[in-house]
Amino acid sequence: MLKFFTFFLGLMLMSFSGEFMLFFLFLVVSSLSWIFMYSSQLSFFSFFGSDILSWSLIMLTFWIIILMLVSSQGYKVSNYFFEKFLFILMMMMFLLFLTFSTMDLLSFYIFFEGSLIPIYLLIVGWGYQPERLQAGIYLLLYTIFASLPLLVSLMYTGSLVGGYGFISLKSFFGSSPFFSFWFFFSIFAFLVKLPAFYVHLWLPKAHVEAPVSGSMMLAGVLLKLGCYGMMRFMLVFDGNVMYLSSILVSLGLLGGLFVSFICLRQVDLKALIAYSSVSHMGLALGGLGSWGLWGYSSCLYTCMAHGLCSSALFFLSGVVYDRSSSRSMLVNKGLMEIMPSIAFWWFMFCIGNMAAPVVLNLVGEVGLLGSVLSFNFYSLVFLMMFSFMGACYSLFLFSGVQHGKYFNGLSSFSDGLVREYLILLLHFFPLFFLILEVDVMTY
Repeated sequence: MLKFFTFFLGLMLMSFSGEFMLFFLFLVVSSLSWIFMYSSQLSFFSFFGSDILSWSLIMLTFWIIILMLVSSQGYKVSNYFFEKFLFILMMMMFLLFLTFSTMDLLSFYIFFEGSLIPIYLLIVGWGYQPERLQAGIYLLLYTIFASLPLLVSLMYTGSLVGGYGFISLKSFFGSSPFFSFWFFFSIFAFLVKLPAFYVHLWLPKAHVEAPVSGSMMLAGVLLKLGCYGMMRFMLVFDGNVMYLSSILVSLGLLGGLFVSFICLRQVDLKALIAYSSVSHMGLALGGLGSWGLWGYSSCLYTCMAHGLCSSALFFLSGVVYDRSSSRSMLVNKGLMEIMPSIAFWWFMFCIGNMAAPVVLNLVGEVGLLGSVLSFNFYSLVFLMMFSFMGACYSLFLFSGVQHGKYFNGLSSFSDGLVREYLILLLHFFPLFFLILEVDVMTY
């Protein structure tokens, strides 16, 4: 573990000096070393460790931060507080690494809440419009208010058990309905971070006001903190989750379905992609609530697939915004005529967003559908509508941007740059090839 702290310290010093290539090289080396270091159970300290769940999400964090760095080259060219930007990326990477690798609940809570600081600084410091201040306050108020029950639950549980380790807590909980309500209050912070319907309003605001790199981090990793926390707590509370299964499945399916309808009336590109993230996470919540191995492992596939696919869609919306200075679908139409190569990537990631074949989204969504069906067969009607609406808003996104007559007021439009194609390829490469390795991710 000392090696990791030394490594992160070196990265922080480099981020202060603004050495772009050295920072990028260190990130690549760290992600590659993490790939080859995996074993079935890693333990590098008494309260740090890794299994396939945390290993996968740490890998996703490394990958997305590398892509954020490459996509933000404009800050380097214009010298727009680039050293501070690198430092925030480093702080985010460090906190997320500790969040996913800690085996102690109190440490998990501290790092979980600490990960809000860098994304808040990204939104407020590098956002586009004055409303970014309001979006940052929304983000802080929602998440901090929701995490108070979690803190109270952790402190009370730790005082009863005499420790905060996952293993010691798991042996404490009995099979009583009382613990199911305790579980619900404990996971309320994760429902907000997920976000579940009714507590999702902070997400579209944060996405719309965040810079491209901030949206990539929000969609790629930070939403997965909610799934990760729920999966960890479900193992702690064991079978007590089944008392709340109906509530969680209903909240996930109905909430995701309502948000799918909201997607169809959006005209802002980033708002549409943000609401589609809420819909996908609703299905993941339903699969987790069904409390089965199938839903558990499929939720992990969905987290990985959605993190890559949604991050790429936000990057594509940023590519369009750089050229037209607008996120409106009424202005950005007919792009297939003037950006044909980028249109191919729009198509690939839109079919990934609707869980069409060849990408990892398909495996995750089919597994979640099967898990919810095994819980209650009559949910088939909602699942059919869910899949249909997912196809509707994904095709609406693609056709709304690519077809039609392009706006004559746009002065200069160019097709993609090599850097943009590289970022899109690096999003799609793991999305395509991870479907061949889904058996490795079984828990």
